Amino acid sequence: MRVRCGACATEVDVAGEGRFKCPACGAVNQVSGGLGGASAPPPAKPTISSVPTMPVPPAEPSPRIVCPDCSFSFIVGAVDTATCPNCQADVPVGAGPTDD
Repeated sequence: MRVRCGACATEVDVAGEGRFKCPACGAVNQVSGGLGGASAPPPAKPTISSVPTMPVPPAEPSPRIVCPDCSFSFIVGAVDTATCPNCQADVPVGAGPTDD
């Protein structure tokens, strides 16, 4: 069986499966079954999904508030009061869940 060295691309005759040392560069290569035979199937081509998966954006952007004590701006969720991550002050948000 004739194979190419993975390091220098020199063609080398080998007896079959196993490891061989390239006579040109000394690199050790591994030969596994199914290579070079006429009946060997071609390698599988990678497939790409026809429908790309995209992240779903949130329905509404999260509100950004400014701390009245230190002027730090940060994003909050649906809460009535948030703790400022900079100065630990309680900041009223007024966006908490409502009872309909």
